[in-house]
Amino acid sequence: MLRRILRYYRHPYRAKLLPISVGVGVYFYLLLVRYRPWEVFVHGLKENSLQGIVDWIISILFNKPLWMFLGMSALFWAMVFVGLFFFGQFVLPVRSLEERRAVFTRLVYYAFGFHGPAVFVQDGHLIQSKGESERNGPGVIVLDTASAAVLATEGGYTRAVGPGVVFTKSGERADEHAVLDLRVRSAAWGPLPGEDPFAPQGPDEPDEAYRERQRRRWATSAKTRDGVEVVARIVAVFYLDDNPDGLSQEAYEKGRFHTRFKGHTVSAWKAVVHQPVDAIKVSSAGKRQQDTLLEWGWLPVRVAVDLWREYLQRFRLIDLFMPLNDDNNTALNVILEAVRERMTQPAYREMTAEGVLAGVMLPSEEYKLLQERGIRVKAVVAPSILLPEEAEEQLIRKWSANWLDRAKLESTLVERRRSLAQKEGEDEAHGEFGTFIIEQVCNKAEQEAWSRSRCTERVLKALLEMIQSDVDLYAAQQQEIMALKELWAWVYERAQAERGG
Repeated sequence: MLRRILRYYRHPYRAKLLPISVGVGVYFYLLLVRYRPWEVFVHGLKENSLQGIVDWIISILFNKPLWMFLGMSALFWAMVFVGLFFFGQFVLPVRSLEERRAVFTRLVYYAFGFHGPAVFVQDGHLIQSKGESERNGPGVIVLDTASAAVLATEGGYTRAVGPGVVFTKSGERADEHAVLDLRVRSAAWGPLPGEDPFAPQGPDEPDEAYRERQRRRWATSAKTRDGVEVVARIVAVFYLDDNPDGLSQEAYEKGRFHTRFKGHTVSAWKAVVHQPVDAIKVSSAGKRQQDTLLEWGWLPVRVAVDLWREYLQRFRLIDLFMPLNDDNNTALNVILEAVRERMTQPAYREMTAEGVLAGVMLPSEEYKLLQERGIRVKAVVAPSILLPEEAEEQLIRKWSANWLDRAKLESTLVERRRSLAQKEGEDEAHGEFGTFIIEQVCNKAEQEAWSRSRCTERVLKALLEMIQSDVDLYAAQQQEIMALKELWAWVYERAQAERGG
């Protein structure tokens, strides 16, 4: 008994109550020593007198020091409760009277040691002191703007809560695997950046590190249609769905989180309740395997890897890096776009066994699976594609063998385009020149009949004016301009002589 009392007062907040308890005990001890009420009680028992016992009870009840003590105690505790109610509303960010009452009652429970867990959730991580999870009374949870949680009792999950202050009932608590991060997340699977999964075990590489490297290799290993192994690092970007499909406007407004991050109570509930939990595996698994079994965001990247394997086997290795159509899309881009479509859209375009997208739309089971778990995928990328050394050499040889043919073909195409552009430019220039001559010479309405010299003079003059008015022509055709000037002067003299004669 004494040990339990000492353990109770060992708490740093209850240690302040120890002097008060000692003072109360001393007060009652001095009261009993001063008035000795037990002597009256003992005398009444010895005399077997009921009147003596009644006198003892009256002496206790109407003892002035006792009543004074009780009155002061009542005033003290009244002031304590008023202070708790007044200052308690500033402890947490509460607004309504009901929330203020909840803060007050939990502070009272805390003062007497009957409170439940008081925890904080930050960035999807549960922060609590030692032993908080073992308390069963009413408690409080404070969640930051990037966190949500699903509360549970021993009987199962109860409700999903979002950012803000949440008051829990007796026996209700948040487990470390039932808290969620509302920010956009990414998960990667496959070899680490800069890692060669096909390299043999090095002399300084431990066996465990080699096994882990091989595990990452086989996690995303797939084969092309011509049987070449390809290993990719797959990254999925996703978040807790902030607008699940099938919700009415009323249900959406009731459950949405008022924060700049993603999330909805329906999505949070689905993400936690649908976790693939196996109690036997969890109890016997290591830390990494426990995180895999209980982490709500484990699914998107694994679905992406399965789809990556499914689509890769429809293309040859050479097709992965060669344009397949006029948009210069390679097979690798087509695969990643098809994976993203199946994970982000309720319907997707069917792809044939030869890697050709058909016009038939099929329902996406992957999208439905993610919706059932409250997850919305934003993007799927493959930052690195790794090949065995012999496959790379074979690919380089193929490119080298076809390089000259491709270069000649491209050169021929370029030359044809150049010739076509030159021909079109010449035709356009001839047309503009003829139009200018017609406007400047042939459309002149003159009454006199022109001689050949006069007509030639007007044509040469118009030609000189056209060249001199164009800066580019004037700068590039200096010799031609001088020749035209000499020819125009000679023709002009002939025309003057003809008019004079």
